[in-house]
Amino acid sequence: MTYRIRQYRDHVATLEPEAQVWKLVFTGALIIAGQIIATSAVFFAFAYAISSFSDSLYRVELLRVSSLQSRDSVLAILLTFSGWILAVWLGLRFLHSRRIRDVAAPIGRFGWGSFWRASLFFFTFGLLAFAATLPFMDYLPNLAPERWILWLIPALLAIFVQVYAEELVFRGYLQSMLAARFASPLVWIGVPTAMFGLLHLPTAMAFGKNAWLVLAAPTILGGIAAHLTARRGSIAAATALHFANNAIGILIVSVPGPLGMLSLYAYPFDPMDVETVRPMIVMNLAFILLAYAGYHVVIRLRDRRLQRGPRVIN
Repeated sequence: MTYRIRQYRDHVATLEPEAQVWKLVFTGALIIAGQIIATSAVFFAFAYAISSFSDSLYRVELLRVSSLQSRDSVLAILLTFSGWILAVWLGLRFLHSRRIRDVAAPIGRFGWGSFWRASLFFFTFGLLAFAATLPFMDYLPNLAPERWILWLIPALLAIFVQVYAEELVFRGYLQSMLAARFASPLVWIGVPTAMFGLLHLPTAMAFGKNAWLVLAAPTILGGIAAHLTARRGSIAAATALHFANNAIGILIVSVPGPLGMLSLYAYPFDPMDVETVRPMIVMNLAFILLAYAGYHVVIRLRDRRLQRGPRVIN
């Protein structure tokens, strides 16, 4: 176990008195309830805002947004994850007598600098990977660039809410609490990673016989995010990886479906086309692993440079 991961384990060990199973289960119930409440609140709010306060238009807009057939629906789906953030805050505040900071950044602070640097790296890698596939893929034009620009900032903000909520729950809250109780990484990394992968099962089922392979992508991403959190002592870099991955998949090139209405391009295949889709999934898995390997090298070099300190010139 590396020094940084030992340091992470030492810090989260202070959570052990509050890491009782019943508190985790109760907070899990709060997260489910938060999702349900936030879904209702967000969809009703979107319909109310779009309908210009007309009762007849309100009913039409509510049906349109909730049917997941509009671009507003994409933002609404992403923003429903705000309920997770509220639920974790409530669970930590009233059950564990802790703050979000205690699980989101056990060692120090969240680290916005770390988030922006990691985001720049993963966005750059992802966009270069996408550019490398252009000569070999006949991507379909999706949203016109002038309309895409208008949706860009709201979509990025909504994607951040979604990925921060997921990282807070799985790599922040659950991983920290399990690491406080169990020494084995098979538990405190393995359990949140497996649960995060299974969260994507409904999406994976749309790919038919490739479902197991599609499920591997978020599972591997979750494992990488868990390791990043343990190494950096904060969910900042993990959130950046997740943010770049989802933003590229929602805003640059997407799979046809409810979350694919805001992208510039769409994949030119049916998700059920097993033979065509399988190589694309394998390539995506390879890109995820290469991105993390590259980032791992960069942060190791940066850590060594910081440990040596500034050069003194006589």
